[in-house]
Formats: sequence, C-alpha cells, structure tokens
Amino acid sequence: MSHATSPLNGAKAQLALVDTPARTLAQKGRGNPFDPANYGEIVKPGELVDIVELTPLTLADRRIYNLLIANAWERIGEPVIHRIAKTALKGTHQGNERIESSLLRLMGTIAIVTIRKAGKSYKRRVQLLGPSDESLEKDGFLHYRIPEELIEILRNSEVYARLKTQVMYCFESKYALCLYEMIERRIGLEYKQSEEFTIAELRGLLNVPEGKLERFADLNKYCLKVAQEEINKLCPFYVDFTPIKKGRKVEKVAMLWMSKTSSGRRDAQNLIDQHSIVRRAKMRGGIPEMPVLVDFNLPAAER
Repeated sequence: MSHATSPLNGAKAQLALVDTPARTLAQKGRGNPFDPANYGEIVKPGELVDIVELTPLTLADRRIYNLLIANAWERIGEPVIHRIAKTALKGTHQGNERIESSLLRLMGTIAIVTIRKAGKSYKRRVQLLGPSDESLEKDGFLHYRIPEELIEILRNSEVYARLKTQVMYCFESKYALCLYEMIERRIGLEYKQSEEFTIAELRGLLNVPEGKLERFADLNKYCLKVAQEEINKLCPFYVDFTPIKKGRKVEKVAMLWMSKTSSGRRDAQNLIDQHSIVRRAKMRGGIPEMPVLVDFNLPAAER
C-alpha cells in the first residue's frame, strides 16, 4: 500500500488538521461594521486587544482604529496601502473634524504588544498606524498603511475578539470599550471564566492615563464601575470585579465574566435598538425626554 493511501498517514493528517490552531487572519468579519444602525462584526487580533498604549487613546480614536482594521482586513497581512472613504469613519458623529485629530494620535501612539519568540514572551513596542494621506475634500478618501512590524505580529496571531459594532457605537466610556474588547477576546475560552490582574496590569490594559485614578477607590469608582455598568447593560454577558487584598492594600483584581440568559441578551439588544436619547437616559436611570416635533403649518393655537 502506498504512503498516499495509508490509513495511518490519513489519520495523522486528520489529527494535524484538528490540532492546527485557526489563524486569526483566516477569520471573516460579518455584516456592515460602518453603519451603527445595522449588525456588524469586526475581527480584532488579540495582540491588538491586550495592549498598553504609552499615550492613551480616546473613545473616538479606538472606534476609528477598529474601523480601519475592518476596512483593511482582507489584505491586512500584506504591506499595501489601504483606502477608505472618510464618511465611513464618522460612526455616530456627523462631522469629519474628529477624524484628523484621531489619525494624528493613532500615528503617534506607541503600543506595547506581548509576542512569543522561540517559546519565550517578549514586549514589542510598535506604532499602531503608519503614514496616511487624507483627501482635503469633505467626502474624499483616506489612504493609510499598517506598519510592517505590526503586520508580522498579525500574521502569527491565533487569538482574536469578535467585536459587535452596534455595541461598540453605544459605549460612552473608553474604559467600557477597552473592557468589552478584553472580554470578547476571552469569552470563548473553554473552562475559563475569570482572570486575575495586578493593579498595574489592569490600569495598562484599560489605558488609564499615568497620574490619574491612582488610588484604588478612585480607579474602582471612575473606571471599573463605569465600564462594568455599561457592559452589563449593553452586552450579551456580565462582568464583575473582586478586589484581592494583601493586608489592607488591594494588590490584584479578579475579573469574572459569564454569558447572559436568552432574556438577558434580548434586553441588551432592545436597549441597543433604542434611540440614543432614550438609551442614554435608561442607562443613567432617568426618564428620557424626547424632542417634540412641531408642525408649523398648523395654526399657533393647535401646535
């Protein structure tokens, strides 16, 4: 019997296929991530989720970067120039003025990415976005590059998050978006529903600016609780934090995540589908005040 038809070799080939991890770049996005009103999914490599930004980005910066990744996804592993209409980067914002400032911050941001080389872990300092050319026309195009040092990391990526863009557009806090990405990266892990972080690690992953919220009480109140509340209302899962003390000092924080029931997921989607005014009011526990439409064709007494 030839080697090509040997049952033993066939079994080995099948085993190798099962054991081979799915490369991140082989995954596909879904829907339309550029339209806040419609369902969309962005595949984001885990190496770009668990990063420490030496200059923390804003909420708008992170949204725009995610959209740039989605737009480049089909050829993100190649050193090519990508093109996107500036209107696609607006999201829920009407103007283009935020785009330029976000691009400047993204191009100037150095991130620390953990990589594996020869079985050992290393920290790589890398630029998130390469050179870009922005059309001066209001509805023109943006041409941009992904840095080659980052492309090398993405080609070897095996862990990723699937970001639901309808959820991404609803967040009001950058900490909530950072936390959402962290959990989406971990939610599919089998037999794991929690992870411990030192305070320094958690601050880095949530991109808390240096010198801000240095006391744990402040970090908990203005970062963790804010992000947790948004996550638990908008996402198909819950998250909780448990401080771990050594003596009287909080040294670590345990993060726990768990999927919601079908009714919980339905409630979250219903909140996402609400008008932004109603959604914000409900998230803050208030009564929404909708704008009143006036028909000026009617007599004044009937308006």
